[in-house]
Amino acid sequence: MRKLLLIVLGSIVLITSTSLLAAVKLKFYCLAWQPGAVDQIYDIVDSWNESHPEIQIEIVWGTWETSDQYLLTNFSAGTAPDIFHTDSEKFREFGLMGFVEPLNDLIDNEMLEDIPKDAWDDCTDRRGNIYGIPWCRESQVIFYNKKLFTRLGIDLPDDKIVTWQQLLEISKRIVQQTNGNTWGILAPLMERFHWTLIEQNGGKVLHVDENGRWKVAIDDRARQAVGYYLSLITEHKVMPSDVISIDYTSLMQGFLNEKYAMVVFGCWNRRLLSEAAGKDFEWGLMWIKNGDNITNAADPQGIGISKSCKYKKEAFEFIKFFTNSKNSADISYKDWLFPVRKSALQDPRFSDPSYDWEFAYKLLKYSKNVKPPMPGFYTFEWKLFVPVLEKVILGKLTLTEAYKEIETRGNELLKQLGLR
Repeated sequence: MRKLLLIVLGSIVLITSTSLLAAVKLKFYCLAWQPGAVDQIYDIVDSWNESHPEIQIEIVWGTWETSDQYLLTNFSAGTAPDIFHTDSEKFREFGLMGFVEPLNDLIDNEMLEDIPKDAWDDCTDRRGNIYGIPWCRESQVIFYNKKLFTRLGIDLPDDKIVTWQQLLEISKRIVQQTNGNTWGILAPLMERFHWTLIEQNGGKVLHVDENGRWKVAIDDRARQAVGYYLSLITEHKVMPSDVISIDYTSLMQGFLNEKYAMVVFGCWNRRLLSEAAGKDFEWGLMWIKNGDNITNAADPQGIGISKSCKYKKEAFEFIKFFTNSKNSADISYKDWLFPVRKSALQDPRFSDPSYDWEFAYKLLKYSKNVKPPMPGFYTFEWKLFVPVLEKVILGKLTLTEAYKEIETRGNELLKQLGLR
């Protein structure tokens, strides 16, 4: 009997070992970093691995700051992770480079219908190739110091959405009533508040024709929007030139210390503020509009499959599980973001009044990716557009000179990138 038991146990070990050796092993490059989201992702992957011994997932944690370099280096070397997570529009760009697998044949109707079209657009090229699955997104907000507003007698509309002129007037009042000790607002260039203003004003900087050729031409509405943003610094002096190089820690510390009365940032920052703010500090959320246009900047994130992945169908099976309604809701909530799936957004946690979830949730109906859908946009923005705006802030160029330089050098850059 003992001999028989040993034989049976040995067979089980052999079968298990053989199964593990035969399992498909996939690497998942993930950029989540907030503690709750990281724990949730570990739990979801563990759950998958336990129920799918034939498809095993290994998480490779990355950082947003180094993700582009990491992915491009590994794409080129043929060592890219099988599944990866990044900004939605990056999938379109990487797809056009030939690094990402189109997923059209794998996506079912349920997923197509449950995810809004505007979210799909970020992951899709002009030919209709879908390179990523939209997963979660944020709504950009303006954080404001509630007690400071009360002390200065500043009242907001019931919906906490103000016009451009009202934002300017509030900012001026703060600077005046604090004798210049508190800046009215801080909207860092890295947050792309200027692109939101361009969108709210119906402006265009980058144009594309029917053949997919791009051109830099800053129209009057875009000029008005950029002019308004820069005037907060150069003319009205209600925003510091810190917009150029402010780091996150200094920004948040300045907000908590009343150096800035308002700061523009992603809604995920509520988690850190809720932990860092002392009992005497109260923050709230507000937003801005231009006429009836309440466009709210959203940075959608997605998940896709590398072209070099040998097990694309198995990789997609995991993606379907990872981004299903429940998992999308659980991860997004822990990440202080919102899922893109309409079914997941029905989760009552996202419309809870606490920590202003409800306010950020209401802004979602106005949320969109305000960055122009041009391949090479980040190169244009950081190598040309932002540096030229910085020259205006530093007094080295007039706005008229800046617009001319952006158009002239911008079109030369687009030619170099093969976009013009």
